[in-house]
Amino acid sequence: MKFIDKLFGKKTNEDHPVKIKINDLLRFISDESEKEFNEIKPFIRRKYEDIDLTLHEIPEVIESLLSAEVVQNANKRVEKVGDANRDNIANNLRSITEKVKPPEDDSIQNAFEFCINAKSALKTVRDNTHRSQLYIKAIYPAESQKIISTLASIEDQVDELFVPVRDKKDRQDSFDKFSEEIGNYKKIQVQIQDSHTRIEHLGSRVDSIKKDMQDTKNRLNELENSRDFERAKQLEADVNTLKEQLSNTDHDIQRIFSPLSKVFSRMEKQDKSEICVLSTEHRQILEKITHDPASALEHDLESFFAEVKFRVENGSLGLKDQMCEKALQQVDKLHSSKDLSSLREHRKDHSLQLESAMNELNSMSVYRDKEQFVQQISRDEHMLKTTENDLDTEKKHFDTLTEESELLESGLSMEIKGLFEKDIAIEY
Repeated sequence: MKFIDKLFGKKTNEDHPVKIKINDLLRFISDESEKEFNEIKPFIRRKYEDIDLTLHEIPEVIESLLSAEVVQNANKRVEKVGDANRDNIANNLRSITEKVKPPEDDSIQNAFEFCINAKSALKTVRDNTHRSQLYIKAIYPAESQKIISTLASIEDQVDELFVPVRDKKDRQDSFDKFSEEIGNYKKIQVQIQDSHTRIEHLGSRVDSIKKDMQDTKNRLNELENSRDFERAKQLEADVNTLKEQLSNTDHDIQRIFSPLSKVFSRMEKQDKSEICVLSTEHRQILEKITHDPASALEHDLESFFAEVKFRVENGSLGLKDQMCEKALQQVDKLHSSKDLSSLREHRKDHSLQLESAMNELNSMSVYRDKEQFVQQISRDEHMLKTTENDLDTEKKHFDTLTEESELLESGLSMEIKGLFEKDIAIEY
């Protein structure tokens, strides 16, 4: 096309395409569109002027029709009907001056819409006046011919305008569509850049999380291999051993008192029913022996066992002879043996060692530190998985955008050649 040749000059070698950068393409299309459509504007204005001139003839045509004399020898009935149809034609002609009036500006879009509306209005007038024209032609032949000629002239002028305007309108639509596709391509590029930025950010985030997690694992490993951690494990083992030893001692204490359980039960019942009330101290000892035998060793049990022996011997507990004998033997055994004293010392020793080990263990922070490290690693693993999923999703989105961009590039490169019928290459 001439405007391409004007812009770039005629090529001396057809093998070298015209190159246009993608960022300059919208301006190029806009400039070429304006140049091309400016060429038809003088033609549009001339046709508007021609149509205006013809429209200005319509009032004269109407006046001529309304003042016309019927032909000689006209049928009276036809003349009467013809007069009635003159007003119909006159009204329709007046509507043309309003509905077929050209617009003020000479844009392609307005010219196209004007032609469509004008053709529709003229068709409506033809349809509305077809029967009336038959009568008018019979009694006002000269005026009828003027009407037909005027309407035909307007229709011809509108048609002469419509064909090139329609072609230019189609071409303008092609330009607009192409410009829209350029805009879509640029939007895709922005989205691709944004996606690339997100991928870099997420990738950096993944690396940072991995580094933080490895640092935490290294610190955890250092902690687990430290002297403090080894000491804490040893203390923990000691605590468990001491607790077991203390439990065994408590069990031994309970086993020593168990042969007298029936004696203790009857003493407790008699005390509660006030049959034989115990002293406050002996009531406390009895309660501890029943519910927590080990704690009873904290008291001086001599006077308590003396009362037990006395109650068994005087028969106030209501025990059978055989049961009394066994009970007295067990009380004597507790008095004569050193089992209770030994168990008391063992329990005291275990308790002191346990307390010392637990105090030392509680003063150390290695287990708390380990728990914090483990929790931090767990949080980092969860965050890493989430971030890697986000990264994978963003990479897929990036690939989709890239494929769409490549399709748009291919389409634009083909369309611009067809649009200008020239070998034009777009530089992306």
